[in-house]
Amino acid sequence: MDNNNKMSVVLETWFTGHRSEYIAHLMRFINSRPDLHGKYIFILNERLRSLLGELISSSNYSVEFIEINKHPRNYISKSFWEWNIVSQIISRRGNIGEIIFMDIDSNLILVSSPKFKKFNLTVKGILFQPYVHFEEIKGGFSFYIKKVFKNFLLQKFAVLLNSNIRKIFILNDKNTVNIMNKKIKPVFYNLPDPIENVNNGASDNFKNIIDKYGIKNNNKNLLVFGSIDYRKNLINIIDALRLLPSEIKKKVHLVIAGKIGTEMRDEYIPHIEKYKDEISISYNDTFVNAEEREPLFKSCDLVLMPYRNFYSASSVLGHAISYNKNVIAPNKGLLGKIVKENKIGIVVDPLNPAAIKEAINQVLSNPSKYAYDSKMLMEEYSAANFSKLILLN
Repeated sequence: MDNNNKMSVVLETWFTGHRSEYIAHLMRFINSRPDLHGKYIFILNERLRSLLGELISSSNYSVEFIEINKHPRNYISKSFWEWNIVSQIISRRGNIGEIIFMDIDSNLILVSSPKFKKFNLTVKGILFQPYVHFEEIKGGFSFYIKKVFKNFLLQKFAVLLNSNIRKIFILNDKNTVNIMNKKIKPVFYNLPDPIENVNNGASDNFKNIIDKYGIKNNNKNLLVFGSIDYRKNLINIIDALRLLPSEIKKKVHLVIAGKIGTEMRDEYIPHIEKYKDEISISYNDTFVNAEEREPLFKSCDLVLMPYRNFYSASSVLGHAISYNKNVIAPNKGLLGKIVKENKIGIVVDPLNPAAIKEAINQVLSNPSKYAYDSKMLMEEYSAANFSKLILLN
């Protein structure tokens, strides 16, 4: 912050996936640093309240929750609608000098607008879809216009039209940072996606959680974790498991842990029900909390992440690394690049069930070949390092 008397707003209007984890990391970091006490206001989606627990009652920062109960027709409308609420809080406080967007992608037009710039706020933010990530995908002319060219223009003009944008963070991709600093403006910074340290103490409910998901020691337990949306590629995963050799297939148990998206329920649930007698499948159609997450990752043999149309980082990979688990990831995009470079698992064409099957078979048949040491990765990708880079100048 440029002025010690000014406060910073941390804004998070989403609530799914890694959102609560990122906010929790920042809150814990502020709590650990007396020099940061009283300098931050968190403006958060109301639905994050129950996910943050006692952290919201700390006196070391302020927390304001906002109801996001309207569904504008697109991200641009959403960002301006939300800004009407957020700007009222900023005006009421009167001593805000900086805003940190925990997701700046959908706010790029907003931060370029007079409506936003009149507040003269220094801007930081995390960019989840830098245009460079789409360049390697051969999607034809229409894809290039919609994904590469459109994102390039949005990202370039936001930075050029608002000189108060000081830092835009890109997760786990130093090469993309270098490219964008050269082609746009030197305001981009690499941000290691945080990996939580494993809690080695067994949960009191550990056995109950294991039983709930049908996990057994003599099974090969495969985990699909997080919000179960279109990108999770569940149809192709199940179809891939059906192709496994019979001696492997009869030992496999697929654990689907997470809320199934509304738009995918009519497709995913019938497919699960259709093949649950051929493949052992357990699914829990609700948000998975931290207490359940640890037994799931600790007990699984492989994390399945052959996501489709997914070009950014994923907090699920961080959880897999923290438990030293192998993953199956897509062969395009940042996620696959991280997995391949760090030898965390195998990358595949996510639209090819036979390729997914073969990768699963390889890891399960020869796990020692894919063993890796996560300690070095854990140091670089610590929650403290993540928080320091975002909060400190």
